[in-house]
Amino acid sequence: MKRIVVIGILVLFLIGCSSAAETPITDEVVFQGEGKDWVVTYSFNPELYEDKKVNWVELEHKERERSDIDINEINIEFEGRGGTVTGNLGDMKTKWNGNRVSFLIGTVNFETYEEDEFRIVVKESEKKEVITLRK
Repeated sequence: MKRIVVIGILVLFLIGCSSAAETPITDEVVFQGEGKDWVVTYSFNPELYEDKKVNWVELEHKERERSDIDINEINIEFEGRGGTVTGNLGDMKTKWNGNRVSFLIGTVNFETYEEDEFRIVVKESEKKEVITLRK
């Protein structure tokens, strides 16, 4: 019986030592990803998140100009450890900077760390692109 307890404690100790440390975000961190057609940037600002529970995501099409993009035809799914946010860009608060459209996105993690990865699905008409965002 003692042997089983000792082995159990050793296993728990090894598991605890092997888990990766997570680095809390204190300053703004940018998570980026690139797909076939889209470049995506998620800027996590801890002050904006604390105040409004939102942050900015930016989409840029690699080939098309702003005048060729109808945001009412773009649906997104943004996934983090804490859940998934979905919506149509035409229904969201957006702003344009050249050919890049930015939109506010709500909470997807209760805690965000530099090691986090996010996944965004961009659906436009019949096209669908899945992009992973990393720091």
